[in-house]
Amino acid sequence: MSRFIAIEGIDGSGKGTQTAELKRYFDDSGVRCSTITFPRYSETMMGKQIGRFLNGEFGPLEHLHPVPISLMYAVERFESRGLIEEKLRDCDLLIADRYVGSNFAYQGAHLSGEKRREFLEWISRVEYELFGVPKPDLVIVLDLPADASANRVAMKNARDYTDQTTDLHESDQEYLASVRDVYLQLCEQNETWQLSPCLTDSGEGLSVDAIQENLRQLIKKHCLE
Repeated sequence: MSRFIAIEGIDGSGKGTQTAELKRYFDDSGVRCSTITFPRYSETMMGKQIGRFLNGEFGPLEHLHPVPISLMYAVERFESRGLIEEKLRDCDLLIADRYVGSNFAYQGAHLSGEKRREFLEWISRVEYELFGVPKPDLVIVLDLPADASANRVAMKNARDYTDQTTDLHESDQEYLASVRDVYLQLCEQNETWQLSPCLTDSGEGLSVDAIQENLRQLIKKHCLE
């Protein structure tokens, strides 16, 4: 039976790098591993619209309500449901670089208290019940403070979905700090959500190898034992 892992975290936390390293490691270990990255900007109809949103074409972030924005992301995953199910049939381990958890965190960050709780419940029902996308067995959040995110994002290569140095989310540190808070909240409230720090207790960046080792151990403990 295939196991499904989602790697989450704010921008600059290293999700793409760690996902690629996990695939290489598990393939070499004899575990048939496949990956998928969301959003699929150039591969789905809604992915192209998400690219336009992140490029700022739909207006400033603070003027956009989380409900319609979250539906764009949910529909984009619904477009990809067949591909996700196919990958799960054909591998032992599927790793997603971003998934439904990003919708929870990035859109839930616009709300607080009871409104946030109700929104998270609603988007969970939309994605997992209405649209029927597979639910991950394990969600791992790469935890990075917002100020460290800004430094790392500045070193990213150009992306094909935006003509800006930073996209709509990456450019707002205060917003990313709120996104991180939602991720931390979700890790506290859900036993299938695990935190993997990107910094030491003293604030120094952990190496890619150190983070990778922690991710491997979490996946082995929660999904492969």
